[in-house]
Amino acid sequence: MFSWGELCRRGFRLKDGTYIAEEKDDGVCFLDLGFHIAHLSEGLRVLSFVKSNGNAFIIHIIENEDGARARGKQKFVENKEKFRAVSCTDDVVLLLTGKGQVLCVDTGGRGNPRPVKCLSGVQVSQVSCGSQHSIALTKDGQVFTWGQNARGQLGQGQKVMSLTSPELVPSLSDLPLVQVAAGGEHSFSLSLSGAVLSWGNNCSGQLGLGDTADRHSPTVVHHFNLKKTCFISCGLTHTAVLTKDRAVLTFGSGGHGQLGHNSFRDELRPRLIAELLGAKVSQVACGRLHTLVLTESHRMFSFGCGDHGQLGHREESQHAVPLPVFLPPEHSDDVKLGHIFAGVNCSFATCLSEDIETVSSIVTWKKQGSLEDLIHKWTSGSESWKQTKQGILRTFSSMSRLNRSFLEHRKDKHLQTSANYCGLDLKAAKRSFASLLKKVNVLETVEAAVLGALSSLNKAPVGVESLRVYLLLTELLVVILKHNPESELPEDLADAIHSLSSENRQVLRNWWSSLSYCSRKRHVEMWRVALSQILPFNSSLWDAKNLVLILEDMYNVNATKTGGDKLPESTFSLKLSDTILNHDVSLWRSTKTRYVFGDQLVLCNYNFLMDLESKKKAFDLDCDWTKNDHQAPQQQFHFILGWITRSQPDFFYLKLKRASLVEDTFRELAACSDRALKKTLIVHFDGDSKITEVYKRDLFHHLFLEIISADSEMLVFNDSQTLAWFSSKVLSEQQKGQCLQFGKLCGLALYNQSIIHLPFPLALFKKLLGVEPSLDDLTELSPIVGRSLQYVLDYEADVQDLDMDFTINLDKTEVDLDPENPGKQVTNDNRQDYVDAYVHYVFTTSVQSAFEEFRRGFFQVCEQPAVQLFRPEELRGIMVGSEKYDWAALKQNTIYDLGYHNGHPTIMTFWEVFEELNDEQKKDFLWFLTGYRRAPIFGLGQIQMEVREKSVGSTDEHFPESLTCHSILDLPSYSSKDVMMKRLTEAIRPETGFRN
Repeated sequence: MFSWGELCRRGFRLKDGTYIAEEKDDGVCFLDLGFHIAHLSEGLRVLSFVKSNGNAFIIHIIENEDGARARGKQKFVENKEKFRAVSCTDDVVLLLTGKGQVLCVDTGGRGNPRPVKCLSGVQVSQVSCGSQHSIALTKDGQVFTWGQNARGQLGQGQKVMSLTSPELVPSLSDLPLVQVAAGGEHSFSLSLSGAVLSWGNNCSGQLGLGDTADRHSPTVVHHFNLKKTCFISCGLTHTAVLTKDRAVLTFGSGGHGQLGHNSFRDELRPRLIAELLGAKVSQVACGRLHTLVLTESHRMFSFGCGDHGQLGHREESQHAVPLPVFLPPEHSDDVKLGHIFAGVNCSFATCLSEDIETVSSIVTWKKQGSLEDLIHKWTSGSESWKQTKQGILRTFSSMSRLNRSFLEHRKDKHLQTSANYCGLDLKAAKRSFASLLKKVNVLETVEAAVLGALSSLNKAPVGVESLRVYLLLTELLVVILKHNPESELPEDLADAIHSLSSENRQVLRNWWSSLSYCSRKRHVEMWRVALSQILPFNSSLWDAKNLVLILEDMYNVNATKTGGDKLPESTFSLKLSDTILNHDVSLWRSTKTRYVFGDQLVLCNYNFLMDLESKKKAFDLDCDWTKNDHQAPQQQFHFILGWITRSQPDFFYLKLKRASLVEDTFRELAACSDRALKKTLIVHFDGDSKITEVYKRDLFHHLFLEIISADSEMLVFNDSQTLAWFSSKVLSEQQKGQCLQFGKLCGLALYNQSIIHLPFPLALFKKLLGVEPSLDDLTELSPIVGRSLQYVLDYEADVQDLDMDFTINLDKTEVDLDPENPGKQVTNDNRQDYVDAYVHYVFTTSVQSAFEEFRRGFFQVCEQPAVQLFRPEELRGIMVGSEKYDWAALKQNTIYDLGYHNGHPTIMTFWEVFEELNDEQKKDFLWFLTGYRRAPIFGLGQIQMEVREKSVGSTDEHFPESLTCHSILDLPSYSSKDVMMKRLTEAIRPETGFRN
């Protein structure tokens, strides 16, 4: 071994039992001890080392009254077990056995080793000591600290001044840690994926956080987030970090040059030692006020305080840059160095031997068997059930153990773990967890272990790496729910996720967003299944709150996706029972506030969870209750036996003439109150006082046909005459009134569950819901204009070659889209602005007055929160129906009565006739039967047609009749197929007008 600095030769005993003679300490000395040293540590008043054979020794250091220091004689530490590592505070020696037991030797006492009781039974992988505090890292990655805490060096918070026995550092419990390091009064830990955390004294910036404020809890050193850190060493008030690419960064106190930056100033942030670039450093060691570096080529460098010769430069001075440490000439040839150790005022370097396993400071995690291998062993039955159960509980009760599993080791990608990248191989996790289904008892034991461990998850974890466990648990839950859909784990995990800070939850959202399409879909389906299991059995939905919020986060993330990377909306939706809907709508109406009422969760505020059928039912329920709320006040009536109370029926009557349908309707709508619009609609035609659903449906059918086909200045049609939009011309007060009544009419149709002819682009329904129309919407309205604008966006050359400016022509009127910059040219930089301005002008600016009146009228009838249940595509489908006609579904769902049945000759003939109708005639029949010419949004299978035999005298002379409100067809038993074809086609002709 080589030694230099203060008392470099003193205290060591040779193999023959003699001590090294007194000699002048001059530069680097070679000590031929006759054995190899595997580990060494020096505190202010003690030095201890471990031989390669596992024996440990202690040398006391005495400070005389004049300040001179002297070493005593080497003493053997008696113990049954062999040691492998040592670390010293100023006064105490911690020894670590090969089996992971920690023994303590108090140099002020007899010097006998005693176990650290709180760590008995715990396998410790590393110990590190500062001046007056100690840190232990367990095999499971847990950190324990004890000693003085005046500057926060224990990481236990400000209230703890000292600890006489080890206590867990709770904020680090979920991290897969591989190293701890203690300085004078500061501490560090290093995670498996390179995260660096620091706490304690920061008077000189030795925590690397950019300031000089002490930290009483572990804090992430963000400078190292992407540095691939692999080792940390601490001095009295400075710190050195070694990266995987063999670079060294230092920070903290630089008053003695110990940072190696050619200056004597402090560094508050980690700074690369430029002089060591390219040197491929393999080890770094910080002494009290100096630093040692060893390269892969076995060259040593030192810098910092050399007052005691600890730099090995044969002079007592300070050097602020790394300078070579020259070995004695007689030992300089072909010497390979093993380890370097920096003490208080001295330095050591061992010679490489076969007994010493490691020749690098780089920390690597030694796999005890990957989780994938363990699961294979558990499910294969290669060991006893007792051993398997113990292994499962040991593995899944430690979130730190789980967190170090399934890392993406290819190209060390897990070292790039950040707020945007999780560093996990989730495909491997999915594959491995799926194999748990092979053994039910194994899976159930895993479930129980995780259920017990969830309560130990840190609510305030430090560093993003600790959050990886939530993704792994989600993957595990996918498998657990396949076996046990009623598992409590989803609720507990959801609660744990939402106990995290908003910042940490954002990291989880970022990670989820970066996952593959299949992984995101799998996770959404898992949470949705978990929620569906809870809803039917809870009178209070509050228990499901966090499940809902997780799905909401995932839904919002999914909304940022485009094209094939975006999950279908149906992935999130549930079909809710009528019982749940009735309860939920009742609460929703009671609050009309966000999220909760008392201890209740309102699902209507999370419309993405509802499938379209559930939304429609909720909307209709809300409308029915609103109609009931607007009935006339209750009145009392005298009866023979007393008084009874009942509601006086109260309706909104539209009394119209067929000959002036549009004029009468608009006039009556203009005259009615807002309250009247909320009542149940009743339609009378030409003085007929019958109350029938047929009139209402006929009204909306014919009314919208007339409005849309009329030559009105309120609307304009596109070039193909297939879609209408509001006119961009300045409207008169009368025309504004028409827009208002048109909006009321559309609202009435939706409010009264009627499908209408409303050939407007999706942009109309987007604007009603507060969604900004896009270029796709303009393309729907005007394909030529839309394709032209897309061409501008896709143009690969210079757009200025197209010679375009921000001026457009709309409805024969020239419009400047940027009036503050007349003549502004379209360029590659502003072409998106040009397209956005074009779309905004067409759908908003040019029709602002007309649309606002339409919108105002619409929401005078329908309540905005209820309409917000729908997405634009759904709102259009609910209002105007669908053009998908599944006639086979209509036939399959038909029932028969009054003499008819499925095999009746008349019925068989009817379906033969129906099949021979062309598409338009079939749509006419649908209108004849239901009052709607378009199919309901849920398909023709939602219509249950009832065919009854119409008993009349001479059946061939009579037409079929329909009861529209109930979809009933009264069909005579015709004598032939030809007669049936003639009578049916005449009955369903649209030009026959209103039917009585």
